[in-house]
Amino acid sequence: MDISNSMIQAVSILIFLISLAFFFKKIKLIKPENGTLFAKLVTNFTLPALIFTALSQHKISLNYITLAGIMIIAEILSALSAWCLARIMKLSKPATGALILASTFGSSAFLGYAIIKSVYHNDLEALARAAIISELGVGLLIFTLGIFIAIHYGCSTLSYKDKQKTILSFFYSPIFIALSLGLIVSMIELPKHNILLETLYKILHIVGDANTVIVALTIGVLLEFKNLKKAFFIALTACLIKLIFQPFIAAMMVDQLNMQEMWKQIIIIETSMPSATLAAVFAKKYGCDAELTSILVFATFISSLFTMITVFIFLS
Repeated sequence: MDISNSMIQAVSILIFLISLAFFFKKIKLIKPENGTLFAKLVTNFTLPALIFTALSQHKISLNYITLAGIMIIAEILSALSAWCLARIMKLSKPATGALILASTFGSSAFLGYAIIKSVYHNDLEALARAAIISELGVGLLIFTLGIFIAIHYGCSTLSYKDKQKTILSFFYSPIFIALSLGLIVSMIELPKHNILLETLYKILHIVGDANTVIVALTIGVLLEFKNLKKAFFIALTACLIKLIFQPFIAAMMVDQLNMQEMWKQIIIIETSMPSATLAAVFAKKYGCDAELTSILVFATFISSLFTMITVFIFLS
């Protein structure tokens, strides 16, 4: 099966699981408030297990950092584009912040990892590259530049100490700890055929395998279709920047650097992801237009179910 067919199959499976979760919510088998629990399971349990397993079992080269750099540049260019269009559209300051947040940062770890895991069939090299892109290219930036954008365009009354605490929280989160430990272990020659290590990695693989299902449950439970018409043109702008412009810029940079085809495919998948749910969280916390940000997040997600395959096939 070629990579395009694998991508179509992976996205189709994810859409089915998300639709099933959405159906379960409608018949009240699971409740909307369960979404918070599912999200915590992903960020604190299944995703860290996946990241550590992928990184610790694969030698990391400095070239991997180039992928994170490409992601950061693509995000910054997306933020600048959103800012320019917000000025042209004469949006209010809180609405401008909402548009920039939704257009810049994607669910590269939350959703992108699930897609890459399915497309590349647990290939550790692909997962390791995805982890570097997600955590250094997106995670690090959203907890620094993302918070700065939310504060600048919002009207937060949080103290400097609280703002600093929020930024620093990324560096002791389970995801960052898994990233750091995985990089350290990757540089150590671990003993082979060790029963304790084999057992540990079997446990981590079992936990990691649950990530895709829990991600689908989370999205399906949180997904809503109301209020999408309220900000159609702003949502369209966010979708065009996040789902089309950002992957195009990233793919162009990879071509200029003559990087491997797999590297290009992974960066396209990661940049094709919908807006990060943290964008809505930060908008709410720091005084941007939280309702608009939530609409944009959902709009990019719904649109990405159709655009990610098209963009991937066209650019790769």
